[in-house]
Amino acid sequence: MEHGRREFIAKTLYGVFALLGLGSLFAGLRVLTPWGRQNKELAWFPLLAEEEVPRSGVKKTELVFTVAGKERKARVFIVSSPDKLTVLSAVCSHLGCLVNYRKESKEFVCPCHGGKYDIAGKNIAGPPPIPLTAYPVEVRNGMVMVGIKV
Repeated sequence: MEHGRREFIAKTLYGVFALLGLGSLFAGLRVLTPWGRQNKELAWFPLLAEEEVPRSGVKKTELVFTVAGKERKARVFIVSSPDKLTVLSAVCSHLGCLVNYRKESKEFVCPCHGGKYDIAGKNIAGPPPIPLTAYPVEVRNGMVMVGIKV
């Protein structure tokens, strides 16, 4: 009888610990997997007229768009060269501070913790874990359009 009771208690505890482990595993995966972003559609919003884009260099501007009836604003940088046009988010990937562009060193610098990004938005120094977000860009009917997932 004593052997049966110990075996029952041991199996019950193993079962409880297994359920707790599975629960924490599911919670961890839920946090690490961006499930909510997978179903969002790409919507295109006008940024500025094509003639306002510099032929080469960086221009800071503000993207204004409406999502679910609310007007939103995002500071972005237009990085242009003769063969490519890129729109980068100005939000640092470390803690969400707004980065600034330094023309003399041709890099983006975060004033909060000294993170640095090169002209393509790639993180090159400091604590930022990933590059700046690069938005999809198209030129339609003389307007630069930026794609945002909404």
